[in-house]
Amino acid sequence: MQSDPSSSPHHHRFISTGKRTRIVAACAAAAFLVLTPTAPAAPRAVAATFTATTTGMTPADVKLRIQILEWSEAGARADVVAALADEGEAAKALAPLPTVGYVWPAGSPVGYSVKYAHRMPGPNGGERITLVMDKRIGSYDYKGWSVTGTSAKPIAYSVLELSLDTSGNGVGTLSLAADVVVDDEADTVSLATDGTKVNVLKDVKRESGAP
Repeated sequence: MQSDPSSSPHHHRFISTGKRTRIVAACAAAAFLVLTPTAPAAPRAVAATFTATTTGMTPADVKLRIQILEWSEAGARADVVAALADEGEAAKALAPLPTVGYVWPAGSPVGYSVKYAHRMPGPNGGERITLVMDKRIGSYDYKGWSVTGTSAKPIAYSVLELSLDTSGNGVGTLSLAADVVVDDEADTVSLATDGTKVNVLKDVKRESGAP
């Protein structure tokens, strides 16, 4: 029986210098990838942070933490306004748009993605902050959030509006308590209060970020 020459102790395998060089280089590269730590992605900077507490609604006394990653420029606002054109599909149209912030209810493991964050000068040197979220606030809770005695139209997304004074303190409201107003020409979103604020957010305070 003829034996396999490769099993003979006198058999030698030769690798060309070029091929051996390539193998050594590949091994070195693999070792470098394994041994070199991957730098973690830098967290996104927060442009502004606000806190507020629900009042005169269900649930009451829930503290909200509002983080704005970036303010919406004109083009981004136009995309949100376009998404709101079809009210029945608005939430679905908002979902794929870039997230520019979050609203975190205290005690909740999840937050609401903000798709629109806009600020405008308010009376007496203050400012008005308006946010649009792609989900109805309270939708993660077993019992949904509500405001009694309001005629606001139910919608599948949310608008949150803060009115701040020059010190960064103020009040706020939600689309649970007031209807949404969309200005197609200015590419802005706001809440209709008929001159009277339906405040369901108290103790509003700017925690960080320049006005």
